Amino acid sequence: MKTIVKKSFLDIQKEEEWLNQEGENGLMLIGYHNGEYEFEDVSPTKYQYKIDIPNYTGYKRKNYLAFLEESGISVVSDYAGRVYLRKNTADGPLDLYTDSKEIRNQISKRYAHFFSIGISQLILGIFLLYSTLNTVKDRGLPFVFTIIVDLGLIVSGLIFLVMAIRKHRNYSIPKDEKNLWE
Repeated sequence: MKTIVKKSFLDIQKEEEWLNQEGENGLMLIGYHNGEYEFEDVSPTKYQYKIDIPNYTGYKRKNYLAFLEESGISVVSDYAGRVYLRKNTADGPLDLYTDSKEIRNQISKRYAHFFSIGISQLILGIFLLYSTLNTVKDRGLPFVFTIIVDLGLIVSGLIFLVMAIRKHRNYSIPKDEKNLWE
């Protein structure tokens, strides 16, 4: 039986945890597009999932995905730069990266959108606030509304930056573990 679940995530780590929970419940991800997850109930079989953001494009990306398929890892979907991967739990763990540098690279890519959104909103908000204060002479209701929008952009930019820093710290490798890898 097929099931379609509409869900959206800002945090790729939480999305991966949710997919693994669904896989433990015997649901096999068979497709993903724009926030719609398509599952098929195959219990008692259990699956594990990873979301990869490969460095490759074009021909190298196709070769990388073909290599994963040959290694027993199913490529479920390739959407928005992310690759949704599936492996049967009975076939062993789904470990893509073993080198600490590769793991740090994946963590950075997973949360780069928080940094880019935060920085762009912060810069835009500061620029608009500065230009509003220097160019608008009439201090009426439109002026106040514009100031509120500008401050909203600044605050949301700061929120995204704080979220990016917190996510990066939460999911990065602790220093004592880094020494084990190197």
